[in-house]
Amino acid sequence: MQTTGMTNKSALVPAPRRLVDEAGEVQFGVFSGPVEEINGADYVLTDPFDRPVSWLRRYFAYNQFQFLGALSPALVLGCAIVNIRYVGTAFVYLFEPSTRRFRHFSFRTPLALGTRFGPTPERGVVSFRAGRNRFTMTADPVARTRTLEVDVPGGVEIFATFDEGAPGQTTGLGGVEPMRVCTRTGPTGWAFTRKTAGLPVEGRVRWDGGAVQLADIGACGSCDWSAGYMRRETFWYWGCLSGQLADGRRVGLNAVCGVNESGFTENCFWLDGRRHKLDTVHFEYDRRALHERPWRLRSYDGRMDLEFVAEGRHREALNAWLLASNFTQLFGRYRGTLTTEHGERVTLDGVYGYLERHFARW
Repeated sequence: MQTTGMTNKSALVPAPRRLVDEAGEVQFGVFSGPVEEINGADYVLTDPFDRPVSWLRRYFAYNQFQFLGALSPALVLGCAIVNIRYVGTAFVYLFEPSTRRFRHFSFRTPLALGTRFGPTPERGVVSFRAGRNRFTMTADPVARTRTLEVDVPGGVEIFATFDEGAPGQTTGLGGVEPMRVCTRTGPTGWAFTRKTAGLPVEGRVRWDGGAVQLADIGACGSCDWSAGYMRRETFWYWGCLSGQLADGRRVGLNAVCGVNESGFTENCFWLDGRRHKLDTVHFEYDRRALHERPWRLRSYDGRMDLEFVAEGRHREALNAWLLASNFTQLFGRYRGTLTTEHGERVTLDGVYGYLERHFARW
């Protein structure tokens, strides 16, 4: 079945300057512009019986995370900083497809010590520090860039710039159109996310005694900044890709199932920076062979039909009663088709991307 789906401009709502208003309420929808402040502490959180919860419970119920990734046939990079109040986490991994060389580093701190997370996705710094290991993600609203700096002594050193303002090759657009959406979660919660994909990436990566210039290998990147009062137990699938088509145009994809789809969805793809909204997405896979067998991703409107074949994975698992996480992020190649809102059908033949399966109790 094929449906019309939501276009770029239809059903968009004006972006408030602050997500939570003076009455402690949140505005929901797909926003037409930037939300300058995600002031989650001002939200009047209640329990399922509409009783306001204590400030301590509200504090520990609020989660924030940011992910930056760079992809090319020569190198796959993934990096995240996570603040779930009880614990702060940062990880980075590198994968070289030609040799299947893989390195990963992961760190945790109790009570998110050493983790810094501001209230805005549009500017400022997100950082993590554990001993001598440092992760920093900086958003510059003037240059429209995201900068990633990682220093794991004796392991990896990264300085990378993700360009959200680069014009499209054929469209001449002044940069990528971010997906910004806020949806309900559970009876009283909400989640906000801001995402981009298909971004030019410059900079360098040093690991295992060698150095890689990201611009020289044609790396394309993706950014994910998310925060909110999520379900106590959350489960999602996430698909993302960033690369180039045969004609040189940049392509990016963001597809999610299980979160951020109560009334609205964040599903979309980008072609040379222009965003094309997609309907709900179904993920087909063999749960007994997550990375051994192909996955298939299809949108309800018929405008996305992709196969994903994994080449490697990053996995983290934690079961600590109060907190739990079963996280698998695969990386590999996507093949199939995407159809724009104007009816152009584009073919993907081996574009690198991620595919994630995540259960969390927080």
